[in-house]
Order: sequence, then C-alpha cells, then structure tokens
Amino acid sequence: MRDMIQRPDTGNTPPRNPAPAADAPKGIDIRKYFYIITKRLWLLLLCFMTAIVVMLVMMARQIPEYQTTAKLHLRRSVGIPANLQQQDMQAILGDYAQTQRNIIIGRDVIGRARARLGLTPDEFAKRYRSLSVQPVWQTAIMSISVTGLEPAFCADYANAIAEAYVEYKAEELSGTSQNTVVVLSEQANRLAEEIARLENDVLLFVRENSVVGIRERGNVAATLLANLSKQAAEYRTQRMLLEAQQPLLAQATDEVVLATLEYGLTAASVASLMQDEMDGEVVEDSGAERLMDHGVVARPQWNDLKRENAVLEARLLSYRKKYKDAHPLIQETLRRLQQNEEAIKVEIQFSLKQYYSQLEALNIKEKAAARVEQQWEEQALEIDRKQKEYENLQRNLSRLQRLYDLIFNRLQEVDISAEIQQESVRIFERALVPGGPIKPRNLQSLFLAAMIGLGIGVGLVFLLEFMDDSIRHPEEIDHMLGLACLGLVPRAFWKQDGDDAYWIGKLDPSSGFAEAYRNIRSSLLLRPDGQSFRTLTITSSVPKEGKTTTSANLATCFAQAGQRVLLVDVDLRRGTVHHFFGLHAGSGMTEILQGQATMDQVVQPTGVPGLDFIGTGLFVDNPAEMILRPAMKEFLELAASQYDWVILDAPPVLAVSESTVIASLTDAVLLTIWSGRTSRKLVQAAIHQLRTRGANLIGAILNNLDLTRLGNYGSYGYYHFYDYDYRYEEENPSDGSGA
Repeated sequence: MRDMIQRPDTGNTPPRNPAPAADAPKGIDIRKYFYIITKRLWLLLLCFMTAIVVMLVMMARQIPEYQTTAKLHLRRSVGIPANLQQQDMQAILGDYAQTQRNIIIGRDVIGRARARLGLTPDEFAKRYRSLSVQPVWQTAIMSISVTGLEPAFCADYANAIAEAYVEYKAEELSGTSQNTVVVLSEQANRLAEEIARLENDVLLFVRENSVVGIRERGNVAATLLANLSKQAAEYRTQRMLLEAQQPLLAQATDEVVLATLEYGLTAASVASLMQDEMDGEVVEDSGAERLMDHGVVARPQWNDLKRENAVLEARLLSYRKKYKDAHPLIQETLRRLQQNEEAIKVEIQFSLKQYYSQLEALNIKEKAAARVEQQWEEQALEIDRKQKEYENLQRNLSRLQRLYDLIFNRLQEVDISAEIQQESVRIFERALVPGGPIKPRNLQSLFLAAMIGLGIGVGLVFLLEFMDDSIRHPEEIDHMLGLACLGLVPRAFWKQDGDDAYWIGKLDPSSGFAEAYRNIRSSLLLRPDGQSFRTLTITSSVPKEGKTTTSANLATCFAQAGQRVLLVDVDLRRGTVHHFFGLHAGSGMTEILQGQATMDQVVQPTGVPGLDFIGTGLFVDNPAEMILRPAMKEFLELAASQYDWVILDAPPVLAVSESTVIASLTDAVLLTIWSGRTSRKLVQAAIHQLRTRGANLIGAILNNLDLTRLGNYGSYGYYHFYDYDYRYEEENPSDGSGA
C-alpha cells in the first residue's frame, strides 16, 4: 500500500487523464423536479392549506344564489313571397338576434315584466341579482336566465320577461304594416309633387330656349366652326408666306423681285436664285433668262424692255468699236438704255406696292375670319350649355320617376304581406323553480382554490430554487467551480449523542456513511494524475461545513488501511478535533510553534492503530503570525518524514487569514462544501484565495448530501439494499459535523 501511495515519478510515464464524463442525459429529468418540490414540500402544503382556508371563509360568507332559464322561439312563416322571404332571412342572419336581445333587456319589456310581478322597488332589489339574455348559438332560440336570492322569484321573473316580450312583439307586428303604408304613401305623394314640378320646369325651358332641334343646330354650328377654322388657317398661311418673302426680296435682283411679285414665286424659288448669284454662276444670265430656267413666263411690259436693253447694249458695243462716246449714235443708245431702266424701276415700285397691298389684305381677311369664328364658337358653346342643361333636367325627371315606381311597387308588396304573418314569437320553455343554488358551489370552489394554492406553491418553490445559489449537486463542483469532485458524503439521519457521533470509528463499518469516506480515500490514493503527496490540508469556505468531521474520518480511514497517519488540529482559535477521540488539546501546535515542545512530546495516540493526533494547544491571540514562523515548515517536513499521511484540520478560508498560509505549506488541499447551504460565490472566493496563495487545490467533497431526495442520483438507493443505515436527527446545530 505504501508503494502505491509513494509511486516514484520517473518523468517518462505521462499522467493519466481522467476519463471523459458521460454525456449529459437529454430531455427533462422528472426526478429532478420532483426532488425540488419535495425538498420544499412544506411551502407547497402551506400554500395549499391557505387557499383552502381562504375559500372556506369566503364560502361561509356567501349568500346562496339561484338561477333559472326561460327560452323563446323566433319562428318565420312559410307563406311569404320569395323576394320578401330572402330579405327577411338576410335580416335574421345579420343583427336580428342581437336586436331582439336589446329589445328584451330594454326599458319597455323590463318595465312590463316588473309590473307583472307586482313588487315594490325595494322588494325587487332584495330578491334580484342579475339577468342574462343570450341567443343560443346557431339557433333561433333566445334564453332568458335570471339569478336571484329566492327560487320562486327567479322563475316568476324569467317567465314575466318572456310573456312581456311576446306581448311587445304582438303589438309591434300589428302596427308595422299600417305604419309602413302611411310612410310609403307620404313618400309617394312627395315624389309625385316633385315630378310634376320638374315636368313644368322642362316645358318652360323648352319654350324659352327653343330646345326643339337643338342637337341639329349644334351640328351646324360645329360644321361652320370647322370651315371657318380651315379658311382662317389658309389666310394665315398665305400671309406668313408673304411675310417670309419680304427679307428675301430685299436681297434679290430686280428680275427676281418682278418675277416673285407678279407670278407668285415661292420663297424656296427666290432663295434658290439668290444662292446661284452668291455662288457666282453665270452672272450675265442673272436676268429674265434665269427666271425662264425656273419656269417663270416673261411679262410683256418689262420683258420687252429687257429685250430692248439687250439689243441696245449690243448696238452700244458695236458703235463703240467704230465711234467715240460723243458720237450721236452712242449718245442716243445710252439715252434709250436709261429710259428702259427707269421704266423697269417703275414696274418694280408698282409690284412692291401690290405686294404690300396683298399682305395687308390677307391680314384683314385673317382677322375677319378669326372674329367670325369666335362668334360662332360662343354660339356653339351656348347651344351646348342649353343641351346639357336640358339633358340634366330629363335625367332628374327620369330618376324621380323610377323612385316613384319603386315606392309604388313596395306599396303593393306591403298590401300582399299585410295578410301574411312574417314572424312570430312563442315561449319555447317556461322557467322552472330551481332545485338548488348555483352559488356557492362547494366542490368547484374548493377544487379551484386547491389548484390556485398548488399553482402558487409550485411557483414559490421554483422561485426559491432559482434564487438559491448554493452548491447542491456534484456536477456543479466541476462545471461551476472548476474542481474535481473527489467524493460525496451522504446526510446522516441517526440521533446524535455528541461530537463523536459522526466518527466512523464508532459506526458500523458497513454503513453507507463509512463507505462514503472510504470512497474519498480511494480517490486520494488512486488519483489519475499520478501525483504523490504526504501533507494534506482539509478546510472549507465558511464555518459549519463539516471539515472537522471529514478530517477525523478521513484520517481514520487511512489508518484502517494500514497507513501511519498524523492528524493535526491547526485551528488555533477554536479547534475541536480532540473531542472525536476523547483526548485533550492542552499541549500541541501552539507549543511546537513557540519552541516550548517537540513533536514527539505532544503527539497523542488515538486508540486507532496507526493514527496519532496533535491538538491545538493553548489558544493564542495571534495564530496567523505563529503559522508564518519557520517552525511550522520544519514541523511539516519532520512529520512527513515519519508518517505516510499528515492531515491538517485548518480553519475556514474566508473566516481567518492563516488558513491560506497553512494550505500553501502543504502538498495538497481538500475543500469541504456543505450541500445546499454554502453559497457558490463564497466557495468561488475561497478557491480564488487558495490559488492566489499558491495552494495545490486538488478537489472538493460534497458533504451532507441528501441522496434519498436527490432525483438525479436516485441510483444511490443501493445503500438501502445493503442495509446501510445512516439516519439521524439534527438537534444541535453546533455539532462536530458542522465544524
């Protein structure tokens, strides 16, 4: 066994990794929720009983109420014409049922029903509670339910309402036809008067506006307007053509001007002639010859002059070859040429005067055509207005005539339907005296109260469970704290007699309580990482988590396995380990640290083979300073050399400061956690302090775990199969298990 504990680390064999945890079970774990509820079953029962008591008190204070129902049947006659029957069926399928409901609960019907009872308002108020009138779904039956304090009153009032409604409908049906005839007759007379007045208006309009043949007159006006518009467009085109020629004539030759003004050359022809002159083509042919080339016929008045000029110019050339300029023949030829040129200018001036006269005439014609066109347009608009007004009068007259015919036909239909009963109402079921009250309903009320109480209780249970941040399950140590769970210590249920009541040296070795510490011993001996250590500190986050009990029982387990174990109580403020073995703590660690005694002088045998004990000694005021002395480290080295295991019961980490110092001086630290009580934040703070001080925190154990109620670990029921009994009652909260 010693060789197994002190395995040499050669460095060649890698440490064994822990086996991977099994996959978390999928789905909803019903046992877990059952355990949550049973853990706080007292709260659930308290809410349940409170709801029952409250409901019983309310039921005791309630006054019995009774209810009864009368039913009405709305019937339709089969002898109605098809068109009337369709209209009435649409009314029934629409809001007819709700309309009849409002009539029943209306002031008229309710007043008649109360009058039938013959009760005073005070007497009625003492008996009456509520009224409900509702149509039965997808039927023509109306239910009338009355709730009151007396059975007979409920039946009488429901029947009275039904009878009052039947009476009201009979009066309504008898007066409906007569009222309809009166209303329709008044509307027909009013429409007849309006039709006669409108016909007179139409005749007067025809007489005053000569409406006869108004459509033909409108067509004539439209035709004339079209012709005038066309003629005005022609005048405008001719005027614009002459205006377009004016700037071109200023740049043209005399022949072009004469040809254009006399024979109406287009602007394009004039522009073509001017372009030829600008291009320098045949300058000597720029006279009448060029006009002939463009299709212009020569004019005798000025064309002869041009021909005579040509002859004279030819003679002049011939004369100048023979004579000088002073010769009479040359002078006569020049004189005649001058006369011809002046005659041509006169022709040009006359042609220009005709051009401007023609332009002014076209302008006058265009304006005159526009004025005539405007006059005819106004006349056409007036004719169109009269025609539309006449058509509007005719349309109004036709609409009133159709409305009059519709009302007249409706009067005939009313005359036909007056002999037919369109609807009838009868009492389908009369209200009976109720045999028992509807309130209070004891069974229903108690059941509802029980459900409400259970619902509130379950809600509070899960709310408290959600708010509880304590470490309750072994997997939380791994997932939330990042530590290995080295073992579980189940809750003991036997009655305690003292601090040593939880020491396994006095218990049945086959009990589940003792077996739990053996499992922890196995976890320390068979660590997967293969690390070996001799000094072990056992501590907790806060007081009362069972670290002292764990230290004593774990040391006993190692000793029972044949190991030499030294159990040291280093809680120099309030150590209580000596109570488990019936020893004293008068001389111990305090004397060793002060140099007043050696280890051999203070070691005490416990009565367990292989297990020795060193108590705290005298309590001191400065335990933290004493732990920091070199004597503490020397003591641990000496103890480790003489014992297989040195187990130190240290004070809580968050309570005192010397606990982390002790943990940093030992080979390993084991943290004790009280299941379901220690806050997760406190445990995390303790772990942080231990690790920041350099302590080797190898894992934790979960103490006081209730396996009988923990749904996730129901398989631990095998303890009962092997008759492992570990029951006791917690009567003293300051017992050794909580140290």
